[in-house]
Amino acid sequence: MKIESQTQMYEGSPWCLGRYESFEINKPQLITLLNHDYVIWKDKQGNLNALDNICPHAGANLAKGSHIVEFKEKSCLACPYHGNKVKFLGDGKVIVDGNISTKEIQPVLPLQVVNGLVWTYGLDWEEQNGKLSSQPIEPRLAIPDFSNIAFLPEYNSQLNLSELNHIYSFSESFNGDIQQMMWNAHDGEHFASTHYDSMLTKDIKIENLTQNENKISWQLFLHKRDDKKANKSKMSPFVNDVMIQCFNSFLPSLLILTNEIAKGKLFVAVAYGYPESPTKTRFCLDGYFNFKYAWWHKLLNFPQKGNNFRDTLLFEDLTILNNLYSTFNKKIALKNDTPAELAMNYLKNWNY
Repeated sequence: MKIESQTQMYEGSPWCLGRYESFEINKPQLITLLNHDYVIWKDKQGNLNALDNICPHAGANLAKGSHIVEFKEKSCLACPYHGNKVKFLGDGKVIVDGNISTKEIQPVLPLQVVNGLVWTYGLDWEEQNGKLSSQPIEPRLAIPDFSNIAFLPEYNSQLNLSELNHIYSFSESFNGDIQQMMWNAHDGEHFASTHYDSMLTKDIKIENLTQNENKISWQLFLHKRDDKKANKSKMSPFVNDVMIQCFNSFLPSLLILTNEIAKGKLFVAVAYGYPESPTKTRFCLDGYFNFKYAWWHKLLNFPQKGNNFRDTLLFEDLTILNNLYSTFNKKIALKNDTPAELAMNYLKNWNY
């Protein structure tokens, strides 16, 4: 019997689990992907390991309370329940009573690190006679190459995250699906509504919209409000009179936003998500600069103020995403819905 929820979550798409640097050495953590739990950890050699989170001895949750130990100069995960007897190697072999199995026992979640990001296609799980079995999902889309995205300035004509300064990370689950996340990411109108008091936007304009299969690119022009309340807002220093947000999305799950916040100073946001289940999605965002804060920026507490600004925007987005109905009769269209409509048409006609 095939687990039905798998068929609704764009099987064959690559999913980004986070920055390689975000996984700390010898600190196991839980990842839920496509309705299944995994434990992922980085060993002291820098290798990332990901296994089925269910211990095959007594069903223990390996991500909760497990710890990393050495066995014959090999890094392994000790079960939180019977760690003195049961340990796991990153290749799926299991150590029981000091003996290493000759073959893989624990299913391995295959990982790839590309441009500093950790990707996987997931595992396809089936239940037969009360037992679960798995196999790697066949790739149907390539891992996105965003090194040559549209609208990059001449001084940063190629995007290499390792050459930028990472300044911010965010990760949180919401009650909704990938389609809802990507609608929000492609919806320019909400900058003047949901973010009315944070982005201080009066009106918007979309230009240079293009689509090439699963890639959509466009520029969003945000015109700042000039009323008394906006001018006194603590958000005002972070909003230009005309802000040009440049978007490059790779459906179904990745969006790169670039914004030249000042001459020669580029902000890059890498937003991505993956389905934890058919009705729950993990949304993540990492922010980068092509420069470092000067001493006077720190003196004026700009780094913390900037992070607070991003926290506010993300809180507003997550509040909306947690309160969207998944089923409704769409009877209204707005003039700037086009990027979102293109994204929805692609996702609804997923045929890989």
